[in-house]
Amino acid sequence: MGLAPMTEATLLKMAGRAFADVTGSLEDATLVAAEGQATPNLSSARQSCDRLIALLETTLARLQQLRRRLG
Repeated sequence: MGLAPMTEATLLKMAGRAFADVTGSLEDATLVAAEGQATPNLSSARQSCDRLIALLETTLARLQQLRRRLG
């Protein structure tokens, strides 16, 4: 016996929560990028870049997962 398919209303609620999470992640990424603009040295610039890449990769994965669920 398989799982029942999600209703459209359930999918829309899930999508809304996912988009809220993405919004928060992009706000975090904006702060990291802003900090990177004022970096005093190459080491700090690399760290900011690494943090930003990690945040954006996580955000992209979340969006890809959502897109698969939406069909």
